[in-house]
Amino acid sequence: MLSKEGVFIFKKILVIFITTFVLSMPFRVHAAHPEFQKIIFNKNSISNLIEDMPQSKIDKAYENVKRKVFGWSVAKITSDETVSYIGQTVFSRANNTSNELVFAHTYEVEDTCETSVSVTGDISIEVSGKVKSVNAGLDASVRKEIGEKSRKSIVETTKTTLIIAPRTKLSVVLKGKARLNNGVAYYHFLGIRFKKGTWEYIDIITEYYDYYEENL
Repeated sequence: MLSKEGVFIFKKILVIFITTFVLSMPFRVHAAHPEFQKIIFNKNSISNLIEDMPQSKIDKAYENVKRKVFGWSVAKITSDETVSYIGQTVFSRANNTSNELVFAHTYEVEDTCETSVSVTGDISIEVSGKVKSVNAGLDASVRKEIGEKSRKSIVETTKTTLIIAPRTKLSVVLKGKARLNNGVAYYHFLGIRFKKGTWEYIDIITEYYDYYEENL
């Protein structure tokens, strides 16, 4: 039977072992597309975001990448899937009083980039202002496969009067439709594959404001 000192040492070793094991676990952060709170697929869809996709499906897609002498070669997994999205919350106020609150509210939405990009593996993202894209050569290869998305720069100013009832919370959220494309890619040099990774593009099609109340 262990002494009190032996029990203490044993517990300390056990704590260190458990801590080391937990820290070594591959925690996955669901933040591939921070522009959206949620991506919603149609009821009968069998598609996934890359972060939710089985690894076996990704590995199978790599087998479909055509070999070339130089540059990136891609293979699609999801092609032009129309999805719904819940975007950023542009206004949220709670009224815990017994009186109505009236706001003369003005907010601006600057739409400079209609595409959200996510990558894994050896692929990197290039940022120019608010416009994100993947490695130049790969971006061109992907866009050749899925089509070019026009970009625009518009600042929309909305002025409205908001009335918040007692014991309620009023929020305004951006929602709409988008087109999802994702897949895998290899980079070749003299026919040899040096890099690989997954890519995912979400191109916004429509956008609108959704106003909703919650009881407190």
